[in-house]
Amino acid sequence: MIGLGRAARLADGVRVWTTGQLSAWQRTALLAIVIAVTAVGVVLWSTGRLDAREVGYPGIFLINLIGSATLILPVPGAAVVCLAASSSSGLNPLVVGLLGGLGAGLGETTGYLAGKSGEQLVRRSRYYRRIRRWMIRCGGPVLFLFALIPNPVMDVAGIAAGSLGYPFTKYVLLVVSGKILRYVGLAYACLYGIDVIARWGF
Repeated sequence: MIGLGRAARLADGVRVWTTGQLSAWQRTALLAIVIAVTAVGVVLWSTGRLDAREVGYPGIFLINLIGSATLILPVPGAAVVCLAASSSSGLNPLVVGLLGGLGAGLGETTGYLAGKSGEQLVRRSRYYRRIRRWMIRCGGPVLFLFALIPNPVMDVAGIAAGSLGYPFTKYVLLVVSGKILRYVGLAYACLYGIDVIARWGF
């Protein structure tokens, strides 16, 4: 009986995160997480503790995680990926792109969590209503394309997804997939672009 009770609670927990059916206190806790992650990202970047020249693989992941998690003051994670992918860094561009995309995709969950806690952050945005309509019509492709294509309103799409109760696991998988494809492509583009520039002496 105890085992069945634990299994039922586990199933309820999985249902909560996959369907987005959160209680009031859970929404408050998630909003606190969003604020905390944003504050940490701003402090680390403003104090120079995230040096793009000395990041290594863990740093690439961390910078992109924080860069995507900060809703208002984004850290330039794409620039870090580009620099780290150059042949002079000695890092594998595929791994650089994978870790950068993974960090960026996971960081975008803060937008989703903010949406679960309320839409007030972007309700007045001229883009929000349009993106929300797109999400209602075809949420998955919209999220994937917003993650894949560089744009300034990914956070708005995440907030719309959260406010609409879009399944959390599907949101993460779609956004992480789009970000990984984007950053792997960016890493190789920067690798060959920088090498060409260096070869021709520009």
